[in-house]
This record gives sequence, structure tokens and C-alpha cells, in this order.
Amino acid sequence: MNLRELKTGESAVIKKVGGEGALRQHFLDMGVIPGAEVTVEKFAPMGDPVELDIHGYSLTLRLADAEKIEIEKIDKRSRSHDDPEAVQKDALHPGLGEGGIFHDKKTENPLPEGTLLSFALAGNQNSGKTTLFNQLTGSNQHVGNFPGVTVDRKDGPIRGYDNTDVVDLPGIYSLSPYTSEEIVSRQYILDEKPTGIINIVDASNIERNLYLTLQLLELEIPMVVALNMMDEVTANGGSVEINAMEEILGVPVIPVAAIKNEGVDELVRHALHVAQYQEKPRVLDFCTEDSPIHRCIHSIMTLIGDHAEAAGVPLRFAATKLVEGDERVEESLKLTQNEKEMIEHIVLQLEEESGLDRSAAIANMRFSFIMDLCKKTVIKPKERKEKVRSEKIDRVLTGKYTAIPCFALIMGLVFWLTFDVIGAAGQDLLEKLINKLGASADAFMTAHHVSEAVHSLVMDGIFAGVGSVLSFIPVIVVLFFFLSMLEDSGYMARIAFVMDKTLRRVGLSGRSIVPMLIGFGCSVPAVMSGRTLPSDRDRKLTALMIPFMSCSAKIPIYAFFVNSFFKEHKGLIMVGLYLLSIAVG
Repeated sequence: MNLRELKTGESAVIKKVGGEGALRQHFLDMGVIPGAEVTVEKFAPMGDPVELDIHGYSLTLRLADAEKIEIEKIDKRSRSHDDPEAVQKDALHPGLGEGGIFHDKKTENPLPEGTLLSFALAGNQNSGKTTLFNQLTGSNQHVGNFPGVTVDRKDGPIRGYDNTDVVDLPGIYSLSPYTSEEIVSRQYILDEKPTGIINIVDASNIERNLYLTLQLLELEIPMVVALNMMDEVTANGGSVEINAMEEILGVPVIPVAAIKNEGVDELVRHALHVAQYQEKPRVLDFCTEDSPIHRCIHSIMTLIGDHAEAAGVPLRFAATKLVEGDERVEESLKLTQNEKEMIEHIVLQLEEESGLDRSAAIANMRFSFIMDLCKKTVIKPKERKEKVRSEKIDRVLTGKYTAIPCFALIMGLVFWLTFDVIGAAGQDLLEKLINKLGASADAFMTAHHVSEAVHSLVMDGIFAGVGSVLSFIPVIVVLFFFLSMLEDSGYMARIAFVMDKTLRRVGLSGRSIVPMLIGFGCSVPAVMSGRTLPSDRDRKLTALMIPFMSCSAKIPIYAFFVNSFFKEHKGLIMVGLYLLSIAVG
């Protein structure tokens, strides 16, 4: 059977992952690999997409994609990801900010004094990366775009250290070229060659986050791992044996709580140390010896050694990417036709011996290493009260019969408060202030016999013209405030889950609902936010539809007609105009 046929609460083991191209590689990087166990948590109110529990975290898939994944149904999962026996009970981690076995280790060839120490800050989305970046740099940040692409780039020096620079890379899940953010992050590290990497890992979702960590280790750049949200893990009965994790990963691991600024000073000290002394990660084999994947990778490494050195690409990283079939790496290595054919034969031998295709074999190698690492070093925390509360709220906000009414109610409430209550009150207040200032200016100019042309310019041009536009500022501010509240509370993500099937009928994904809702505030940032959508087609189509949304620039026009013809039902007509703009779009 396939994954689409699984019902809510049922579990299965994945047998085969179908599909092709970058999307399939993305699924493998997210842990959808043969042998992985999954449980269906829920379906969206309209039946599509489906939310799964895999490797201890939640993953959402469309049914069309789930249909490509072959499974075998099981009665109970063999590993529930909450096993407290994984580590000895007395194996307590060091306190926040305390490193493990890597204190004060020095190499013989440090960088010259005064060398700029540049760091790439890399991590998954929602791992606390932006919070840590703000703690590291304070307010001394520069914002721009990466060269040639419209992807945000923020960088700034570490507070108190002049010759440093931290670049906040986009939140990514792997270094496979699936989204523009992943390509930008990978190319920045490979081409710019920072002196160090700060890899932030969400300690409460450690298995998912460590997949990127293993790929970063292959880049052979000095690195420290910031184990973020450790305060939440310990508060819920979890623990990490830092010394053992450092021993296995071969890099310093520092427990931190970025939001409280705890452990950050120790993290900075370790990051500066490994960068100054260029302490690269130990050479790691994530595969067991004599396994098919081990023989495959090491055979390719022997074959391409000179090419990787000439291209400036780390050898093991290049070998694993060639196994995955990464065209960008293959082009950069400038391999001969004979070498390409030899590599293809090696990969075919791997597939024959392992029973997995090339991409699945690499993903399976990494996740097997991560599972073994977590068994040795991690005591999973108990279920957080926040998560339990969030699940209860989700039953209403994403429930089959309650999701759409809740969405209509929430957006209706936002518009009512904006246009009839808070925003309207602010608008009236500002109008009165402008009128009062206008009356004073009029009296002053009349008393001083100011020329009629200047008088008309000030009264009819500035106060009547510009003043009428300024009076809408409170409405715009209130609308943006409510939209930011919906974004920060996580409701926007829930709406994407709920609306995916509806938006796909016009060729968009559920993620497009966020830029389109921002379009109610202003079309410019809405179009800009659409660049984070993974599909080029989604980005273009969303950008073309956003101008149909009723942005704040249209409010004066709406207000003119509403005040002229519908004074008794202003709120209702405003909501109607917004709904009409959506229907027309």
C-alpha cells in the first residue's frame, strides 16, 4: 500500500520512496527514507495535505506526494522517540554555556593577529537562529541581499570583537539544491570560505537538526555546534551528554538558551578559538566499515582527489554529492568522461549491494548515524506543556468543521477592529488634529495677508490633500500589527495547512496564503515575501495575484465610497470589498 492510504493514528514502515528530481531529494533529506517509521497525525480539513510523525518531528506532505511512497502497515512503532533509557540517568550535561572536552585545545599554526574572523551562522528554520544572531551582533547589523539573488543577507561583528563578522544564512534543512536559500547557503560557504561555522541546533528536535550538521562537517571548516533551547529540554526532564556528543562529532558542542542570552559568551569564546587556530572537524565516517556505502564513497574519493583539490571542494563532500547525483558539484570538478563512467559503475554497484537507490543510500547513512548518536547521548524530554496546549488549539483551528469558520471569524475580527474600532478611532483622532492644525494655519495666514496662491497651496494642497492621506496611517499601522500577531503566533502556518487544497485549484500552494494576506497591508512587502516559496512557478503566480488583494493604498478609495453610500454598514461593506477582491483575484 502507499502512504496516502494510511488513516489517522495508524503507523507504517516506509519500503520505497518514489518520485524524482529535487523534490524527491528534499523528501529524503527530511527523513522520508526506506526503513523509517511514520504515524499519521491528522489530515487537513479538506482532506489534503496530511501531517505525519517521523523521526520524532511533524512533517506535512500532499497526498499526491504521499501516494509515491510505498509502505508496510505495522501495529506499533518499534521506536517511540521518547525512550528515557537511552542514556544513563546520571549522565548529566554540563550547565548552559559549559563546553565539553574541547577546552583550550590549540594547534601550532594560528591565523595571524588582526585577521578578520568570518562566521557563517547556519541552521534549520525555527531553530532560534535569528535570536542567536541578534545576541551575537546586537544592533550593529547590515541588511542586504546575497550577490545576484533576492535572498536576505544579514551580517555584523560580534559584540566586543572588532575583527569579526557573522553572516546569518537563510534557514535551511540540508545542503541539497532544492530551494534558492539552500543554494545560496551552500555556495556562500564553498565560495566565500568563512573562517568558521556556527551551527545552531534545536535541542528539542535534535534528530531533524543534526542532518544539516553532518553535511556541514563534511565541508572541513572549523565549526562549533550551539545546542539551543537546552533550558526547555532540561525543564521537561531531558538531557544531553555533551562530552560524548563532542567525542562522536569531533567539534565543540555548547549548550545555550539564545532567547535568555545564556551560554552565548562561552559559545563566542569557542567559535573564536576554533577559527583563530583553524581547528577543523575530525575526519568522520558516518558509515560503518565494510558497508556498501563506505566502499562506494571511499572509492570515489580515491578517484576524484586531484579534481576536488583543484576545484577547492572538500573531498568527502564532493564524493557524497556525486553519489547523490548533484550536477553543480559534478560540473565544478571537471571530470573526464571516463571518470564519470567509472563513478556511475561504482554507484550502480552500491545500489545493487544495498538494495537502495543512490540518494536514499546517502540519506539512510546519515540518519542511521544520527539515530546511533542520539541513543548514546540524548535523553528525550517529556512532552512539553506548550505542545499539549498547542495540539488542543489545533483541534479547533485546523479541525475539519471548525478551521474555515475560525479563519473567517479571525479575519473578520481583524478587519472590524481595524476599520470600525481601533483604527477608526485613531483615524478620527488624527483627522481632528489635522483639522485643528489646518484651522490655526488658515487663521495665521489670513491675519498676515499671505498671498492667495501660497494660502491655497498650504490649505488645499497640504492640509486637504496630504492630510487626508495621513489620516489613514492609524488604520495601516493597526492592520500590520494584527498581521504580525498572526504570523508570530503561528496561525499563518496553520492557515497554509488548511488552505493548501483550495489554493492548489488556482495553481498555488498553501504557503502562498501568507504573502497574499500580507498583501492586504502592502503589495510591495507581500511580493518580496513571495520569494521564499520553493517553486519558481509559485513565486511568479503569487506575485501576479497579490495586486488583486486590497492593500492599504486602496483603503482611501474604499473609505470614500463607503462613507458616501454605506454609512450605516461600513464594517460589513469593507469586509465585502476585501472578499470581492479575493474572488476576482
